[in-house]
Parts: sequence; structure tokens; C-alpha cells
Amino acid sequence: MLIGIIGALAIFSFLTAVYFWTQMKSAQRQTEEVLEKYVGSPSEMGWSDRLVEKLDQYEWAQKLEPQLKRASIQLRPSEYAAVLFLIGMGVFFLLNKGMDAPPLFSVLIPIILVPLGSKMMINSRKFLYAQKIDNQLSEACRLLSSGARAGLSIPQGLELVVKEMDGPIKEELGIVVRELQLGKNVEVALKDMLKRVETKDIQVFINALVIQRRAGGDLARVLSEMAATMEERKIIHKTIDATVAQARYSAYLLPVVSILMVVMMSQMIEGFFDFFTTGIGIGVLVIFIILQVVGFVLIRKIADIKV
Repeated sequence: MLIGIIGALAIFSFLTAVYFWTQMKSAQRQTEEVLEKYVGSPSEMGWSDRLVEKLDQYEWAQKLEPQLKRASIQLRPSEYAAVLFLIGMGVFFLLNKGMDAPPLFSVLIPIILVPLGSKMMINSRKFLYAQKIDNQLSEACRLLSSGARAGLSIPQGLELVVKEMDGPIKEELGIVVRELQLGKNVEVALKDMLKRVETKDIQVFINALVIQRRAGGDLARVLSEMAATMEERKIIHKTIDATVAQARYSAYLLPVVSILMVVMMSQMIEGFFDFFTTGIGIGVLVIFIILQVVGFVLIRKIADIKV
């Protein structure tokens, strides 16, 4: 049991080192971008940078890159893939060396859990990204309303928002402004933004601009009322979040507690994982995973109150 605990601590230290390495790489990249503006691009790259550049040119990396940006993960696709690989290797050694699990079991669990955990994390961070934009919409509506009272058009008002506000709404509306400057239709550019970040508040915001452009009306008053409504919705959302916080974290702790129970039983019962090499054991394992997923989804659904 002592060996298992030492192995678990070693894996935890390894994963912590991986986390701080990713933070260091992100800070280093930001520093290089700032220096590049003043000093210029570096004359030559190291072998690791050339390898990263080459890997990022593959199709899988190009598909992953916009997902990482939407999830506010400051890593290149190749770096993110390397982190997932290291985590998978850490889980493999934890199961195989620290818990004496069979090789097949030690290989299958990381192959299943690491991609699944990565997808869940990216989707969760996409939700946080969209939530940050929703929280900034009320201020964006006020700026557009002030611009409309000053006689600015919708494209000019969007430029004002991009200049005055911070990210992430600055980046999303900045894309819209650049597309308008290249001659794209206002409605098409706004609907493309809705495809990138699809929330109810953004849909209402874009529909108001599109309807005003088509039918006319007092855009300043509409946007001012919309800003007040969004502020009230924000207060209601924060009240609901505080009320259902316990249920939400129960959904996250449910699989963690189950995994800890498995670790404890593997240390207390000799040959615990041998049972999962049989047909009955595999069936029990499948049922266990299904019930964990169902419990997680049900708790999340109960805690997800729509306003």
C-alpha cells in the first residue's frame, strides 16, 4: 500500500510539473510576441520550435487550433497534444506500477479517459468563454446606444465597442469589424459571429441589430433597454449559480470519489484488478462507467436552470 501511495504522489508531482511547464510556455510565448513588435522576428528557430511549426501544419492541428482559442487555452495544438500524451503516460504508470493493474487495463483506461477528459474540458472552457462575452454584452449595448444617439451607424458603433472594450468580446467583434471593412454584409458578418459563439443573449443582440437594419426604429432606445434587461438577467444568473453550486460540484466529485474508492480497494484487496480481466469483470466495469456518466449528466441537468 505504501508503494501505491508513493507512486500516486509521484504521478501527482509529475502532472503538477506538466501544468507549470504549460504555464511557462504560455508566458514565454506572450513575451516573445511583445519583443517581436519592438526587436523583430528571430533570425533562426531551435529544433523544438521547428518541430512545433511542422506539427501545427497538419490537418488535425488546424482543426484543433480554433477550438483551443475558443476555450482560451494558450497552447499550440502540438503542445496540447504533447500534454495529453504525458498525462496518458502518467495515468498508465499510475495504474500499472502504482496499482499493479494488468497491462491491458492500464492501456485502455488512458486511451478512453484522456480524450474524453480533453473534450469535456474544452467544452467546459468554451462555455466559460461564451459566458464572459454574455457578461460584456450589456456594456457593449450601452456603447452602441451612445453611438447611435451620436449619429453613428452600426459598423461605426461596432468599431467604437472594439476600441473601448476588453476581450473576449473585443476579439469577436473585431473579427466582425474586419469582415465589414473587407466588404462583407453586416447581417452575414453578425450571423457568422453567432455561429462561432452561440448563446441566447448573443442571438437576441444580433437579432435586434438585424431587425433594426431592416425595419428601422429607435436603435438607441432598444439597445438601452436591452442593456438593462441583460444586467437583470446577470443578477438572476449569479443568484442561481450560488444556489446550485453544491449540486454542480457534486457532479464533478462523483467520479473523483469513485476513482479514489477503486484505488483504495486495489491496495486493500490483493489481485483486485484480476477480476476485470474476466468477462464478468469487464461487464461490471462497463456498467460502472455507464452509471458514472449517467449520474454526472443527471446532476448537471438538475443543476442547469434556464432563465
